[in-house]
Amino acid sequence: MNSSFDSRRFQKRVRWYSHRRLNNISLRFRLFALTILAFTNVLLLEYASTTMVPFAALLLTASAWAIAIALLTRADATCNRALLCGSVFFCLAIFEITLYIAGSSRIIVTRTIPTKWRRDANDIGALPVPNRATEFKEFLDGRLIADVTYTIDANGLRKIPTPTHQGARKVAFFGCSFMFGHGVQDDQTLPYYFVRESGGTFEGFNFAGEGWGPHQMLREIEDGFVRRVAGTPDLAIYEVIPDHLRRVAGRAPWEDGPKYKLCPGDEACYSGSYHSSYYNLFRRWTAESWTVRYCDDHFAELSRPSDIPLFLAVLKRTRALLEKSGTRFVIVLWDQNDLAKEMMKTLKENRFEVIALSIVLPDEQRNGLPITQLDRHPSSETNKALATYLWKNVGEPLAQ
Repeated sequence: MNSSFDSRRFQKRVRWYSHRRLNNISLRFRLFALTILAFTNVLLLEYASTTMVPFAALLLTASAWAIAIALLTRADATCNRALLCGSVFFCLAIFEITLYIAGSSRIIVTRTIPTKWRRDANDIGALPVPNRATEFKEFLDGRLIADVTYTIDANGLRKIPTPTHQGARKVAFFGCSFMFGHGVQDDQTLPYYFVRESGGTFEGFNFAGEGWGPHQMLREIEDGFVRRVAGTPDLAIYEVIPDHLRRVAGRAPWEDGPKYKLCPGDEACYSGSYHSSYYNLFRRWTAESWTVRYCDDHFAELSRPSDIPLFLAVLKRTRALLEKSGTRFVIVLWDQNDLAKEMMKTLKENRFEVIALSIVLPDEQRNGLPITQLDRHPSSETNKALATYLWKNVGEPLAQ
């Protein structure tokens, strides 16, 4: 009897010990698996910041964690949900990679060091961080097509690295990335060449911004930013492209600027911002996604003639404010399509001083001059030709 009792107790102890040992092995395996997974994810996330498809790396990381949870959990419901999430994340990562392969040959990819080189500036839009040099690189089909440095001054404006004389006149430059100098060095922008051509008799201020339109220009003037930085300029030059029409209407996918609407009398009235700061933050974060880029490239609404009335109202308001301070307002228009020609006609009918690109650089006189870079922004040669023309026909007579 005692022998039988001892045998059952011994067997029970053996089963308890085996079960405990298996649990210990299972726990060690889980800890080891989680350690390996965490280490792998750190490497993957670090790689994500440098790869051309960062969202794919993030989605693969999320998929790996979801599958790990499914393998390590004992609850069937949790396991099933984790497997479903892991599968969804994995499929999205494959979709991102597919869109990258399909679109990388024609979609421009940019990289900046530091990554966050711009900040929201009240309701104007995203201005560069002051007192900072940003390394800018651009890729097409994985090939480096631009490697330049943007030097930003204390006011958040791109520097114009050329000396000016004491008591020099002032010129304010407005526009988008064309005027800002996307993809060119500090000494290859239109503002730089203009000030250099002036021999230092003009001091320049580059108020242009990446992705901007005329509404940012008007807001910079209305809220006193231009006055605080440049005082009262003698001359203001605004470089415009047809894409500014959809920007002023708020349809550009990246739009983060001020909102204007047509009021009675066809006047431009400020009505706040197009989007909240949370939307702008989300938009900048998702801008690295190839899915977002594909949608922007294929489904974004382009500029149209119906946008011209609001565009015109914003420019009229801008001209009125500038002329009130004695500032001469000149527009440079890239008139390379039918919509641009319609814009030119409207501006001339409303007595704006407009200079067309086709006058400065007619087809028969280009002699192989590259009008744009591979990303379709102005080449340094075009910036120089425009600046020289503006100096000879606008700046020099004004300086006399």
